[in-house]
Amino acid sequence: NASLTTHTSFLFVSFLLIVQMLDRLVVQKPQLSILELSLLSLSVFSAFASPFLFTGKILEVLPPSSAAFSAAVGIGAEYVGKIAVADGKEVAASALVCAAEAEGFLANAERTKAIIPVCVGLGALAASFALLLPVLLTNMGITEIFLLCPLVGILTAAVANLALEETKSYCSRAMSVGNRRFAKSGLVGRSWLSATEMVTQKSMGGVRKWRTFALSVLPSPIIGILIPGTLSAKAIVITAVAAAQVAFYLAQAEATLARATDAVALKSRSAAVCDTYANQGARSSAILPFTSALSSLCAAATAAIVEFPFVESLSAAGTVQGFVSQALVVATFPALSALLAAAASVSKARCEVDAEAATQAASTLALEYDGSASDANDPVLRPVQGVLDLIQLTVKASLWEPLKRKVPRLLKYWYAKLWIRPRRKLRWARRSSQQQEEEQERRRQEEPLVGQEDAKNANAGAA
Repeated sequence: NASLTTHTSFLFVSFLLIVQMLDRLVVQKPQLSILELSLLSLSVFSAFASPFLFTGKILEVLPPSSAAFSAAVGIGAEYVGKIAVADGKEVAASALVCAAEAEGFLANAERTKAIIPVCVGLGALAASFALLLPVLLTNMGITEIFLLCPLVGILTAAVANLALEETKSYCSRAMSVGNRRFAKSGLVGRSWLSATEMVTQKSMGGVRKWRTFALSVLPSPIIGILIPGTLSAKAIVITAVAAAQVAFYLAQAEATLARATDAVALKSRSAAVCDTYANQGARSSAILPFTSALSSLCAAATAAIVEFPFVESLSAAGTVQGFVSQALVVATFPALSALLAAAASVSKARCEVDAEAATQAASTLALEYDGSASDANDPVLRPVQGVLDLIQLTVKASLWEPLKRKVPRLLKYWYAKLWIRPRRKLRWARRSSQQQEEEQERRRQEEPLVGQEDAKNANAGAA
């Protein structure tokens, strides 16, 4: 559980970093156009040069006008950023509504499918009673009541088929929600239908429903009629075929529902990603009103500072130092207002990028999950292929990987046991026999010497 929590936290942090990567990419590129940069630079320069070029009323008007122009650029950036954020939030709201509608259709499909397992149980029970009742009722003298079992089986097959068709209808609606709503203008024609085509499609849907109902009722009686045997044997066959039909309908319903569940999960994920980008744009736009307020404050401060008497007194002496001091004082707030306008343009660009990302995330809701075998780009779950993949992963994780680790050890063990150890024992046995032969040979060579020494000792003792 701890490792799973750590892994989930890592994925969440990674997703946040991916979302914030767009903002970092925006910062790496200049967001002011050449015209905007030129106008802001010209406004600051005009405010700085006004003490050198003008006096009187023009000096009182030009620096505040420059600061007001920079503030207007910042306020325009706020307007564009707020519009982009509003667009992103509206798109995200539409995406969330689409995902909620898909969840509603999926819930209806789940509710409709719930009757099919009941039909499976009733069909299996009817098949069991079809086997037991003829034996039990023959001894009681009643032989016709077991015909209820085939009727129950056929009825369960018909109900299961109707539930299957209704489930497919709800699943199809859940998977197609948002296809036209979020499709590009050039792609709407693929799913567009005229009024006559919609009427024809609705009529064909009703005909198809009754055709499938008839096909669900007729196979088991026809098979029972064609198979020779007694009436009880035919009843058993009919009930068993009907039970098999119900089980097949349940498998079909589960496969359709699994695919719809995966498609709805993808829609919900796309809506969540869209909402995440929209919220990121809202975060980026939160600073825009503050920058606009600061720009307005700089404009007001510039308008106030040019009215102070000490500003005019700086250039009264007529020296270069006085003019430069007056220019620096007058141009400080216009320059700060221009910097704030440039910062607002960066935030505006972030808002536009996040809104575009939200729009692109919402456009994935328009994918058509038709389920054709030739469509290799279909991201929705394919139940049969998914089961095969799970089997492959299970075999690989439970059998292949352990065998891959243990087989070399087993081969090494049996190689040592069947080849190396017997040869080693054989070498030990040969070495032992060779040592014994050498010992016996040495003893045979020492025996005459010992006998001669004993004879010499005996002669010496006798002498």
